[in-house]
Amino acid sequence: GLVDLSAFAIFDVSGPGALAYLQGLVVGQMDVAIGRVVYTPLLNAAGGIVADLTIMRLGKELFRVVTGGGMGMRDKKWFVDHLPTDGSAQLFDATSALYTLGIWGPRARDILASVTRDDVSNEGFPFGACRVIEIGSVRALASRISYVGELGWEIYVPMEQGLKLWDTLW
Repeated sequence: GLVDLSAFAIFDVSGPGALAYLQGLVVGQMDVAIGRVVYTPLLNAAGGIVADLTIMRLGKELFRVVTGGGMGMRDKKWFVDHLPTDGSAQLFDATSALYTLGIWGPRARDILASVTRDDVSNEGFPFGACRVIEIGSVRALASRISYVGELGWEIYVPMEQGLKLWDTLW
């Protein structure tokens, strides 16, 4: 299935203190290789769950946080309220700039492989990985993650390329 996920809230966290900042807020280990995706709870000071979300490591000092649209602005406030006061980490709200599409199901790989030259095999693009690929004529950030218990990807492109991405996969 193809699912429009444009309601997701997306925040880029960058700076020399980005890793330490995120590590202090979530359960999952964030010191992972560039190109890894971590599904993790966001916690309050008492260890209670504030949200569950994914964080992609896009660079040494660059992470992308993806959280549910219904609570996205609440989650944004949580992240903003906990930014380091020394300015070592910054948050950029990319929600309105990016279109997100989910492609999930037993034929997701077949469909994606039919419109890209990139290796989307299990060996070439394992679960929990993310990277830029070409889908038709669109450069996209693809994240191999699924909330539906099936094979699949979340795919991110600039908002103005969302329809082209959808039509290409359709």
